[in-house]
This record gives sequence, C-alpha cells and structure tokens, in this order.
Amino acid sequence: MLRSHVFEDRAKRKYGLVSNYIYNMKAGREWDRKLFWAQILMIIPNVGASLLGTFLPSRLVTDLTAQVGVRQLLLETGLIALAMWLCSMVFNIALDYCDLMGDLISTHYAGKYAQKAMDVDYDYLEDAEFQKVSGNAWRVARYGQGVAHAVLALPLFLSSMVGVLVYGFLLIRRSVILLLAVSASVGISLWLLAIARKRHSQYYEKLQRSARRESYISAQAADSAAGKDIRIYRLMDWFIGKYDESLKEMGKIYGAIHDWYVFRNISHAFLQMIMNALAFGLLVHMLVRGEITPAEFVFYIGLVSGFSLYFEEALRQIMSFNNTSASISYIREFLETKDTWNRGEGVGKERLEQFRSRAVKLELRNVSFTYPGSEVPTLKNISAVIRPGEKVALIGLNGAGKTTLVKLICGFYHPTEGEILLNDIPAQEFNREEYYSLVSVLFQDSTLLALTLDENLTGQPREKTDRQRLKRTLDLSGFADVYEGLAEKGDTLLVKELNRNSTDFSGGERQKMLFARTLYQNAPLVILDEPTAALDPIAENELYMNYGKAMENKTGIYISHRLSSTRFCDRILLLEHGEIIEEGTHEGLLRGKTRYAELFEVQSQYYKEEVERKRRSAFMDDVYRANAGERGVFDE
Repeated sequence: MLRSHVFEDRAKRKYGLVSNYIYNMKAGREWDRKLFWAQILMIIPNVGASLLGTFLPSRLVTDLTAQVGVRQLLLETGLIALAMWLCSMVFNIALDYCDLMGDLISTHYAGKYAQKAMDVDYDYLEDAEFQKVSGNAWRVARYGQGVAHAVLALPLFLSSMVGVLVYGFLLIRRSVILLLAVSASVGISLWLLAIARKRHSQYYEKLQRSARRESYISAQAADSAAGKDIRIYRLMDWFIGKYDESLKEMGKIYGAIHDWYVFRNISHAFLQMIMNALAFGLLVHMLVRGEITPAEFVFYIGLVSGFSLYFEEALRQIMSFNNTSASISYIREFLETKDTWNRGEGVGKERLEQFRSRAVKLELRNVSFTYPGSEVPTLKNISAVIRPGEKVALIGLNGAGKTTLVKLICGFYHPTEGEILLNDIPAQEFNREEYYSLVSVLFQDSTLLALTLDENLTGQPREKTDRQRLKRTLDLSGFADVYEGLAEKGDTLLVKELNRNSTDFSGGERQKMLFARTLYQNAPLVILDEPTAALDPIAENELYMNYGKAMENKTGIYISHRLSSTRFCDRILLLEHGEIIEEGTHEGLLRGKTRYAELFEVQSQYYKEEVERKRRSAFMDDVYRANAGERGVFDE
C-alpha cells in the first residue's frame, strides 16, 4: 500500500474532544490505576467544601439572630469547619497526586512513542507526512504540557460543572431572574471565547510555519556539519537575519492572538461586574421588602459568588480544552498508525526453523517500485532468481536503485508491483518478525548503541550470548584481534555521548565489528552493503578470503562500487536506471562489448592513475627529504 493513501485516510479521521479525554483517562489508568480514583475524588469534595463555606456565614447569622448559646454556636461552627477541612484535605491530596502524575504521564506517552517509532513499518520513517505526525507526537511526549494538563483539566471542569449545577439549583429556587442574569453573562462570555478561539486557530498554521523555521535555524546553529559551512562561507549574519525575521513574524502572530484574548477578558470582566450589580441589587431589594431574611441574604450572596467562581473555572478549563485535545490527537494519530506488514500468523515456528537451517532461494518477480509523490519509478520490472547458497554481486552507479532494491528485499518497502519470494513463498505470507529473522544486513550507515560491545554484537544480554558462535564470527570478520586486545573485551562500553569511559574504533575496525554482528545473527540470507569501504587493502583481501567460509550454508548479496571486488561472487547483476541490464560472471561479462566491461575499464584506469599518483608522491617526498637532509634542514 502506498503511504499517500494511508495519509489520505488519516486526514479524514477526526478525534473528538470527549473521545480524546476518555482516551487520556484510559492512558492514565494504564499508567497508574490510582490516578483514575484521584481524579474522581477531586470532583465532589471540592464542591462540598465550597458549599459548606457558603453555608457557614448564613448559619452564624441565624444562630446570632436566635441568640443561641456560645457552646452550641461553637459546636455547630466547629462541626461545619471540620467537615470543610475534611473535604478540602481530600480534594488537595487528590489534586497534588493528579498534578504529580500529570507531570509523569508524559513519560508513559514517551515510552509508547519510542516503542511505536521502533516498531512502525520502516517506510513510514522516510515519509514526509508521517515525519510531521511523528514530530508533533514527539513534542507532546517530550514536553507533555497538553497531556499533563488534561489530567487536571477534566476533573476540575467536572467539579466546576457540579458546582454550577448545585449552586444554580439553589439560586433558581429563590429567583429565576437571578439565575438568568448570571447565565446571560456566562453565555455572552462563552460566545466571545468562541470568537477568540476561532481567531487563534486561524493564526495557528502561520505560527507553525514560523516556529518550524526558527527551530530549523536553531538546530543548524548547533550542528557540527553545518558549523563548518557557516564559518567557512561566513553565513552567520545571514542565519541571524533569518532567525530574527522568524521571531518578528512569530511576535506579530502572538500579538494578534493576545489582542483577541484581551478583548474577550475585558468584555468578560465588564459583564461580570454588571451581573454582580444586578444580582446584589435584586437581593437587597428582596431583603428590604422582607422576602428573605438577613441569613438568607448572606447565603444567597455566597451562592451568587460561588456560582460565578465555578463558571469562571469552567470557562478557564474550556479555554484549554482545544489545545489539550490537539495534543492528545497528535499522540493518538501517531500511536494508531496502521502498519501494512503482516503482524499476525505467519509460516509458523517449525517451518521457520527449517528456513533458518539452510540457505534460501530469493526470487524477484517483476518487481517495480515508485516512491510516493514521484511519477518516475525507481525500479522497473526487476526479475531475478538467486539460488540457495549462491553469492551474487549487485553493482551499479549511484542512483541506479541498489539501495531501494536492498530495502525491498529487507522488507522495509513493499513493491509497487510484483512480488518478492523466499523459497517460493511470497514475503507477505511471513509475519514481519519471521521475515526479519531470515535476513541479516551490513548497512553503510549502521548504528551502535550505548551498550557493551557484546550486546552490540549479539543484540542480547551477555548471559544469553552463544560464546562459540560469537568466537567464530569474530574470527571470520577479522575483528578477533581487536576484541581480544581490549582490556574489558566484550564488556567494553561504546558511544562516548553516554559512556565517558567508552572505546572508539577506527573506521576499519568498526566495519569489521559490524560484519561480525551481521554474521552472528546466523540468518540464511546475508546482504553486505559496501562492507570494504573503510578497509585498507590488506583487510579487504582478508575479508574476501573469509567471505566464502563465512557464507557457508547461506545465500549472499554483495553490493559494491568497486567492480574488481566482485570476482569472488558466483554471479554479477548490473543495475542501471532501475533495471537489470546485464548479468553473468566477472570473466564472462568482461568478454565482448558489455556495459560491465566498459565500467570496469574506466575504474581500472582510475585506480591505475591513483596508484601512479601515490607512487610519484611518495617518490617526490623521498627526494625532498633527501635533499633537505643534505641541505641540513633537519640538523640541530
């Protein structure tokens, strides 16, 4: 399936606000079961404490008017205060717990992000649309403000709405007009908020463009590769100018957004003032006419104030809902990305072991591939059969399609047309993990992890390492001497960024180590992509000598730009412009006027000239040193 279709489907998918908050609550429960109950406990005690606080002054006025005794007055006051304290304590404990877990739940999402990023079908990682989705999700998981706020926002909103309903019910019992005055104020305020939010969303895309530009410039400023160009070509002033332009543009957008919210807040405050004046005036009028007692007057003043405060809190949470919901949407969109590789039943464990026990047959049957968004196919009708145990060299100039073909064979891409088969079984009939276990690859751009050397070589904890297999692969790769020469041997730490006492290897040593890692996997199909690129001639010849022994009972694909290095392969496939244009043995292809012979001659001439230049350079350097010595240049 082409990823463009996947993203068209995703673009149509909408995540509702309620759906997002339910999703986040489920994630919170998965992260910490106590978090769900803490959120529930925030709702009722908050309203209970507030309502008791509203009732207490009224009760005191009633008792004082009735001239009750001091003992009874203190008892009633103490009981109400104790109930208020208990409600407040429960609320604050739940609030603090939710606040703490809200800060930590981003680590839950970060873990899910990392798991998904490492597990998602590989071709997504190179898709521009998916990279945007991934970037948005990473920012949410990394910084977590949206999802962290959601943990508090929902219970605070629900608590506020319970307060609105309770206080509203008590108010409407006395006066519908009183409730309508407050509700009208809130309704207009919500309308103004909706306008501000709409304006905010209209500015958002512009803001994102400027933010991406600013982020890119910041990243380039600290990048070592870009740093060389910035200094040599004196690009600093240009970069700073572009950075300032981005900041100014962001400042204007933020200013416009801020102005709309200022307008809404001023309008809300003005409406609140009018509402309070109407409510208090109505209550005073009712008190003067004897429709309510002084105690009721105090109580209803508290109700109006409490109703207003709960509406204020509800509005504040509503204001945050869209941003918070957008953060959750980013996470969901990323985590719910549907893979196209088979993740279910495959060929089965028993059959898979049979595959792994001997070399496999690889067949490419009319394989074509076109990258999403491109109209020109990178590979066109590739058909080839690599027999079990055969060692085939895949060669071609840059841009011929070798890397794409390797990724198709590895299962990283799916052919646009045609199919790939292992032992006559289509690749899609294997589940993904089964297929990956049958292929081992030495990539040009392989990665080392901040683990021990043995863990990097085997991909397993030390106690699970097959020492005999490891020793054999170290010998065959030529890395054994380096390995044995290390003080900590397999326990040597790698990657200095995380391990200060780690060990670095030269380019050639690293290449041998990666070759050993490839062999240790013991897969029946082995692909070597430019394995001698960093090796000196002696080490390169050693690899050739060991290659046949290392590939016993395996099918091999060897990729190289050096045509002379393919002699030890059984067959050569020459790829050009996405098609196999020639195939045969090294000697056979050199006979006659073939494209391979032409390229071989060009390369041979280049290497001859390179050798001659080195010989002359060495000779001239020796002459110079001899003459300099005669002139006494090195004399003390």
